[in-house]
Amino acid sequence: MFKKSMLATVVVGLPAFVFADSSDDPLEHISVYATRQAQPVHQILSSVTVIDREQIEQAQVSDLPALLRQVAGVQISRSGGKGQTNTVFIRGGAAGHTLVMIDGVRAGSATLGYASLAELSLQQIEQIEVIKGPKAALYGSDALAGVIAITTRKADYTSVQMKTGRYQSHEADIASSKQFGALKVRGNLGWSDTQGFDVRPGTQADKDGFDQRYGKLGAEYSSAFGLWSADHNVLKSTGQYDFDPTWGPGADQVETKTNQSRLGWTLDGEKSSQKLNLSTNKTEDLNWGDESAATLYETKRHELDYQYSRQLTSEFTALTGVNWYQEDVSGSDLGYEVDSRVNRAVFAAVSYLSGSWLADVTGRHDTQSQYGHYNTYELGLGYQLTKELLVRVSRGSAFKAPSFNDLYYPFSGNTALTPETATSDELGLKYSAGELQIESSIYQQSVSNLIQWAPMADGNWVPQNVGEAKIKGAEFSLSQSWQQWQQQLAYSYTDAKDQTTDTPLIKRSKHTVHWQGAYQWQDWRVFVTSDYQSDFHTGDFMTPQLGGYTLWGAGLSYDLSPQLQIAAKADNLTNKDYLYVPGYAAAGAEWSLRLNWTPKF
Repeated sequence: MFKKSMLATVVVGLPAFVFADSSDDPLEHISVYATRQAQPVHQILSSVTVIDREQIEQAQVSDLPALLRQVAGVQISRSGGKGQTNTVFIRGGAAGHTLVMIDGVRAGSATLGYASLAELSLQQIEQIEVIKGPKAALYGSDALAGVIAITTRKADYTSVQMKTGRYQSHEADIASSKQFGALKVRGNLGWSDTQGFDVRPGTQADKDGFDQRYGKLGAEYSSAFGLWSADHNVLKSTGQYDFDPTWGPGADQVETKTNQSRLGWTLDGEKSSQKLNLSTNKTEDLNWGDESAATLYETKRHELDYQYSRQLTSEFTALTGVNWYQEDVSGSDLGYEVDSRVNRAVFAAVSYLSGSWLADVTGRHDTQSQYGHYNTYELGLGYQLTKELLVRVSRGSAFKAPSFNDLYYPFSGNTALTPETATSDELGLKYSAGELQIESSIYQQSVSNLIQWAPMADGNWVPQNVGEAKIKGAEFSLSQSWQQWQQQLAYSYTDAKDQTTDTPLIKRSKHTVHWQGAYQWQDWRVFVTSDYQSDFHTGDFMTPQLGGYTLWGAGLSYDLSPQLQIAAKADNLTNKDYLYVPGYAAAGAEWSLRLNWTPKF
């Protein structure tokens, strides 16, 4: 199943102290979404990276895509600067092969078929889970390459942040909470903008900026009948970004607005747990310009999700649930032939934990009004070689439903499309001892019925199921602390090919490396980062290949008092000239200065 050379890629270079004994218990992250149940990461039989609020603040990155690129197996492609179009590739999968969830609610545009991450401010986020590998058995369509599960801010105290940086970038945010007996109310409000830079030199001679307003109001009420929660997120309100069109004058601005409302209920018993979420999500993208009429793309999604878990015996736990959601794009200006669809699903899982053995079996059945029925599964088996070292193997299937644009876009939609499907295998090791965390894995995935643009007999180009892809890869990540020193390392090898044409999938580098070294001395913290990405195939006729590059960064923070912190960061220290996409400029050397205040009332 796996080649020895790939396994060697994972284990070569392991430091001598990897298998050193440690009597300290590790500082363990808890994953909520990898198995749909709160579980320590070291017991999960798939690759999961959890990034908490403290890590988000320490990273001092400009936006969410910049943070995600530090995770092994994740690559980012940008068409310009902050707020501009970006693509997230998990393990070589396409943009639409990653399911994005916000507070457990499916997010993103049903017309495009994926969620944009550039518009979500880091100040809105409490925790991020990057779950790699197929998760359709738990979440259905889109979770073909992985899941990015975002939990929004849950501030337990008041914090105020102000930030400024190059390209006339400014941010301000306040988050707070208040307890009223059994009722807790939380909220945050923020604003950011940047003048930006010319993202397509040689076209429109302008600066392509970005601005946004965002906020959240939520409440939790604890009672004998469970925990009730409600929240409303304006993830991006009256926001806007400028861009340079590819073909002549026309739309060069986008105004976006996303509203998400959720009502939740959780009841935990001695041996059982129930969870119910009712939600609605609405996204609006208004494309406009001085020389073109405005065009609105709108998605409304209503969702119901219920799950019940029970401890059957000391070794077995069962999970069952139902999921229903409706997607409606009738508010869009294009007039789709079909503008609504409904998905119904049931799922079940059984987990086993006894002695050194762990096992998971998961299955799901989806019925969709457009394409019919799909069954998916996931199997996982693990063995605890020592207290610190777990070896695991898994196999899973997944599918990706065509978007409304794929099926019904005027004059180019193809109603004959069927979902993309995939089968994936993975072998991994997890080592956790005290302040040392190591994970390595090798995987391979076969993707069928890839949807790609192809010519028809009449000469028109339309999306068709013409592609077959084979993706092989390896990942290695390390997190280590020793006295005042800390370091993190993430390495990825990705070999993604279109089997039909025997060519690499575009915008996927074979090798990526992220490294950070940090030193803590009294109230000071200083760190250095290095990011490497090898060359990659672009698919562009004029520029078929783009070269690799290494970017260096540095940052520091100082606690002026227990309530006041100042931090500074510099990115692309050498002012490296590099490209993500042919014809689109990337940011040069950047700097930022941040002030964080946590008043004690």
